[in-house]
Formats: sequence, C-alpha cells, structure tokens
Amino acid sequence: MKSSIKPYSSSGFTLVEVLITFAILSVLTTVSVATYRSMRQKARSLVELNAARNLITGYLDDATERSGSVMPGYAADPRATNLDGESLGFPINARYPWRLARSLPQIEGVMMFNGNEHALKEQNRDYLVSVQPNMGLNAVMVGGYFGTGSPVQPSQRMVQQLGKFYLSHIAEAPQPGRLIVFCSARSAPEKPGYFEVRPPNLSRRIWSSEPFDEKSAANRHGFVDLRWGGKAVVACLAGNVELLDEKELRDMTRWSIQAQAQNNPQFMLGGR
Repeated sequence: MKSSIKPYSSSGFTLVEVLITFAILSVLTTVSVATYRSMRQKARSLVELNAARNLITGYLDDATERSGSVMPGYAADPRATNLDGESLGFPINARYPWRLARSLPQIEGVMMFNGNEHALKEQNRDYLVSVQPNMGLNAVMVGGYFGTGSPVQPSQRMVQQLGKFYLSHIAEAPQPGRLIVFCSARSAPEKPGYFEVRPPNLSRRIWSSEPFDEKSAANRHGFVDLRWGGKAVVACLAGNVELLDEKELRDMTRWSIQAQAQNNPQFMLGGR
C-alpha cells in the first residue's frame, strides 16, 4: 500500500533569502539617503553662489554711487533704515547688511537664505539681519573697521604706522579679481551666518594652525565657514564668485591689498 503523504514543499522565502533581501534594501536605502543629501547640499551651495553674485553686484553698485569709494566695512550710518523705512541705531546701523540693503533688489534670497531667511519674520528682525547674514564682509581689509571693537583701527595714526592697509577705493586693488569682499561665514558651530570674516593674519596670526573643524569655535578661522565640502563661497572685488578651499583661503593675497602688492601669501601687518 502506497503512502498518501506528500513531501512537504513551500513557495515562501527561506531565512537566508529574507536576510539577503533586507541587506539589499538597507544598502539601497543608505545609497538613496546619501544621494539625496548630496543633491540637497549641491543645491544649497548653488543658492549661495547665486546670492553671492547678487550681493557683490549690489556692493559694486553702491561703490559706483560713491564714485568708486567702497562702503566702510564697519561704521555707524544714520541713513540706514529697516524694511519699514525706520531709522536704525548703533550697532545695528554699523554692520553692513542694513547699510547695503538699499543697493540690493531684496534681502531674502540675497543676504538671508538657506534657512536664515526665517529671521525676517522674527520680532527682533532688524538685529538678526544685521548680525547673521549668510556671508560675512572682509571688513578690516576692505572698507576698514571703524569702531571700538576693531582689531586694527583704520585711523591716520595706524596708516602712518602700517601703511594703507585697507582698501577704500576700487582702484587701490592690484588684483581685484582675487580680493575677497564677502565669504561664507558662521557665528558658531552649526550656526551659519555672520556679518564679518577676518583674514588668516593681521599683525599676528588670527586663524588656528589646525585644519578647519566644523565643531570648533567660529573665531578659530576668522568666522569663515567651509561648509561646502571643505570649501567656502567668496565674492571678489571684480564681481567674480568662486569656491575656495582652506589652503586657498590661507593665502593673504586673497584678503589684503598690501599682500597683493608684495605678492606675499604669508603677509602680516607691520611686516612681522
């Protein structure tokens, strides 16, 4: 008598097949997330590059109205007003954003972008815009930092001592296409945006000798933010916009008209 029991068979997945499937899905998900993040970062960097072009165009338009003289890097301006046309007090009217705003088509998308534009809806909007634009101005070397907090006062006495170390007119730049006016900035770790950036050297070394670390204090690299894959967006006096890495940014001929005149990448004020 033949047995009526049939051999067991199943159309389901084995444990090995299930594990392999999960592994493949995990890899695909990781790749997809990484690709998305990469694409999002690329898009945000393009936003900043475009904003930098508009920013430097407005800056140069302002200089044209001044017959070639550039706006002071930091100086109280009683003409500065907010979006409602209201006069602004010090120090809000000394930082560049509201002084330059009248030469820009708009603030959102040019000065405040990639998330920083939320400041325009805050109650303390005037302050936030003044202190945290996405790009900082090379205020000490371009225009001069006039104020009690200046690391180097652009006074007659300092000029006699150090020479004309800051640019006050477009014609003074030996290489305008290399001179940084604006640069990607940050005020603290993971807090993009600041109203100024400072060069690697002044009369002493300003930047840390250690490589840039996004978790380190912002002032260790002069408030410069290498947030785009180890590079920062810069807008130069000739109107050109570039992405520079840390090595390129440590070159003082990118920051100083005196360094350019001497062709000295290691330049320090006073020749030290």
